[in-house]
Amino acid sequence: MEITLKPGESINKTLQKLKTGDVIILDDGIYFEKVEVWTNDIKIKGKNHLGAIIYNMDYYHKIMPNHNECNTFNTFTVYVGADNVTIEDITITNGSTPSSIYGQAVALHVDGNHFTCNNCVISSAQDTLFTGPLPPDLLERYKYFYPKQRLAGKPSIQIYNKCQIVGDVDFIFGTGTVLFNECEIISIERKDCTGFICAPAHSKNQKFGYLFYKCNLKGKSATYLARPWRDYGSAAFILCNMEKHIIPAGFNKWNGTNRDQTARFFEYTLDTDLSKRESWIKLLTKEEAEKYVEDFNNFINLGDCF
Repeated sequence: MEITLKPGESINKTLQKLKTGDVIILDDGIYFEKVEVWTNDIKIKGKNHLGAIIYNMDYYHKIMPNHNECNTFNTFTVYVGADNVTIEDITITNGSTPSSIYGQAVALHVDGNHFTCNNCVISSAQDTLFTGPLPPDLLERYKYFYPKQRLAGKPSIQIYNKCQIVGDVDFIFGTGTVLFNECEIISIERKDCTGFICAPAHSKNQKFGYLFYKCNLKGKSATYLARPWRDYGSAAFILCNMEKHIIPAGFNKWNGTNRDQTARFFEYTLDTDLSKRESWIKLLTKEEAEKYVEDFNNFINLGDCF
């Protein structure tokens, strides 16, 4: 069944009525709503490409009714806890910018498995896109703080195809096994600190983490490709086009840690000088890069993260 909504109609109320296989079509306009998706095997799509905008403004430093700060993982505009969900042709925005004032502000938080996002814009500043689940230590820390259904900690495979992802610091982060295919990754300026595109937090026993494949990395403010949020964070940048905002060292170990000894970062490109990259980064040959992409795609298609 297909259900078409117009701005002012509730996405959440409609989601509560959905069954497996249903589709929500969003007409053009702004949907001021904090959305949670808990129905498996559904699709949410824009009627016209990027004409529908889901918009919210929760942020880390926001004081909640219990007098505590909102906390990063409550700031999402859209949360996906269900499996086999697809989102297409929609803009998802957390308008709490700049991050130097508001702190972390998640636009999209995905914990569900086999999530697909096609031709979308995901926009915020710090911590724009969280690819769940939470790392094990945070699952333990928040077990009396978050709803139990958001603490399942199950593995998650996610695919972002031809999306635009916008942010400044650690704006793609988490533990999911994720393919970013031909995406546009835009680093916006933050004057009080250096930018970081991603902050992976994968565990040692996860074979793969993030793969940025044939992505276009754009921006004007000095930015690192990645830093490990946890010891064994993993990210590969293969055949990506990079503008001059990328710092020559490319990667950061996360200051005050020894994660340069454990993090798993890989890179292969045709048109970028990699001679000044950190020595602990694995620079792939053409053959190694091709094999990495093949193995990664086989892995996510099998559907088993660990």
